Amino acid sequence: MGRGPPRTATPAPGGCGTTAGWNTAPQESSAMAPEALYLVRAGRHGCFDRLVFDINGPEEAGYAVHYADVVTADGSGEPIPVAGGAALEIVVRAPALGYDISGHAPGGLLAIVGERLYPASQLRGWTALREVRFASSFEGQSTFAAGVREQLPFRLFTVQDDSYRRVVVDIAH
Repeated sequence: MGRGPPRTATPAPGGCGTTAGWNTAPQESSAMAPEALYLVRAGRHGCFDRLVFDINGPEEAGYAVHYADVVTADGSGEPIPVAGGAALEIVVRAPALGYDISGHAPGGLLAIVGERLYPASQLRGWTALREVRFASSFEGQSTFAAGVREQLPFRLFTVQDDSYRRVVVDIAH
């Protein structure tokens, strides 16, 4: 529950100029969304792999993303190791479904701490992503561990679509 199948796109011909200017430096936005983060999706594109975090409301959602030696669960400090040569800690500033107070999908739960949303076996053959795990939802924000081939440049942005907000993380190949 809480995630969809990886989507695959045909690689774009030519170089990957679309990733020019991306970097490995931490990126952050402080906005906090009150509505639940209810879905995590992964997709492949010609020059990057993508993670999309869907939030059930139009409010701006912030994020904090950086490479870490190991991602830990907020509150418990439990390590959440991932496959790959680098761990990208992704904090979405919205509570995960089941950890929120909005009342959507009673009994629904995005994931449990440590759950593999996209295991290494499912991402075999992907260029950048190696594994995605749920680390925690604590004090209104949700943390994920993304295993990446190595420390690759990335970018972040948010998109509002109808009454939903999306936080998008693109990881260059």
